[in-house]
Order: sequence, then C-alpha cells, then structure tokens
Amino acid sequence: MSKVLAVGVATLDTIVLVEKYPNADERVIAKETIQGFGGPAATAAVTMARLGIDVSLACVIGDDEAGRKIFDNLKREGVDTSNVVIDSKINTAIGTIVVAESTQSRAIMAQPHSEIPRKPSAIEGYSWIHVDHLGMSALKAWGVARGGSAKLSIDIGYKYPGLKSSDYDLYAPSENITTDVNSAKGDKNLVVISKGGAGSVYSDGVESGEVPALKGEILSTLGAGDVFHGALVAAQVWGKSARESVEIANVVAGLSCRALDGQSGIPSKAELDAYLAGVRS
Repeated sequence: MSKVLAVGVATLDTIVLVEKYPNADERVIAKETIQGFGGPAATAAVTMARLGIDVSLACVIGDDEAGRKIFDNLKREGVDTSNVVIDSKINTAIGTIVVAESTQSRAIMAQPHSEIPRKPSAIEGYSWIHVDHLGMSALKAWGVARGGSAKLSIDIGYKYPGLKSSDYDLYAPSENITTDVNSAKGDKNLVVISKGGAGSVYSDGVESGEVPALKGEILSTLGAGDVFHGALVAAQVWGKSARESVEIANVVAGLSCRALDGQSGIPSKAELDAYLAGVRS
C-alpha cells in the first residue's frame, strides 16, 4: 500500500460550545467544554489513518503535557510517529476555540510555534506528501518540489508568500483564496476548492464540476476542512477520479461534523463504505 507523509501543525485544543458568541463585556453560559486535538496536518493524518491509509506525521511538539497528549493520541489513531520531533525548547502549539451553535461557526484563538520538523531520512518512500502552511515552508527547507518521487498536496486557508498552485499535484485552497479552477488545465494538477456548506468545485484539467456538501445534522464544523483534505488524499491514493475523490471527501468531512471537536467524529473506512453503499442502493 502507498505511504503518505503529512507535514505541519499539531495542536491541543480547548473547545467551548455556546449558543451564541458573547458581545463585549457580556457573560454567556457554556453548554459544553472539552479538550480535543487539532492542527491541519495532524487532523488530515488522523483522517487518513481512520480510512486505512499508511500515514506518518512530521511535526514538532514540546516536551510538555500538551505534547505528550498529542503524541499518545497519534499512537492511538494508528499514525506513524517516527517523524514527530519532541523539542524541549518550545511549547506545544495550543488553541482555544469557541463554537457557536446558533450560527454553526467557530472562533479560534491560537498559540502556535514556527518550528519546522526535520526531513525524514526515507522521504523517497512516500507516494504522497500532504502539507499545511507550515509544511509548505518545510518542503522548501528540505528542497522537495513537485516532480519528485512523491506527489504533493497542500491544504491552505490564507495567502502566503511564494504560494503557487502549480507547485502541487493536489492544490486545495479555501474559498478565502481567489483561485480559478480552470488554472488546472495549464498546471496539469487537481484543484479543489471547498466552499463549506455550499459544497466543492474542482478541476483536473480534463473534467470540472461541482459536488454538493453532505446534508445532515451538524454539531460543529471545527476541523471539517482538514478532514476534507485528508480524505481527498486518501481517495487519490485509492486511485479515484477527481469527482469521486471530492464526493468521498465531502462525505467524510460531513460525517465528522457529528462531534464538537475536529477528530472524534471522523468515520472509519467501514463507516464510509457502509454510508456509500446505502446511498447507492
């Protein structure tokens, strides 16, 4: 089976569910408060592991309680941790997230770090490398570019200096970044733009289209985009077409919204297969 390397951020999050966001100096009652795990690359890696993909995460965590919790969670989920760097000189990235039930939205307050993980010694053994914004910097530091032994995928939510869709075989920005999906025709890559509840648009240079979002009960959309991107890569590993890949990613991301945090609601491969069988029957 093909191996995938995810590169980037892993966080320990405190998540608070409220009916609505408080105004300035207003007090609201929290309906639930939990601790969860996040980070674009880490959540994508957990998604791939749940779907049966052989995946490793390259990230940096601190030698602290938050880092130990992240490391243990990755092990439980079946993510290869041999490329996780534990650095006693930094604090593990953490986040505080407020989820508003009435608007199905969230506000994120992050305490990140900018440490880039070391380059895996056996990087040639991966068929795909999936990165977030920090992973993008890691690829440049490592001297890894498109056209090598691994196909490159990026999950990116904001504009960053040097960001180019043509540098990736799978370019998956948020709708915050204005990207013409027809650019894939020239770049010969797959471009997928997630539009949240409005679904996704895609182009692989041959076929373009739109795929509706999964309809169902939503508790929280936290991490759904990261789940979407992990499922996209998984579907590409399985050899699915552009449209099939986006359809699968929409289902996996939609099902993940059953939970307040960004990871516990991610379906297994068996759950995904059962859902798709029910839809097609």
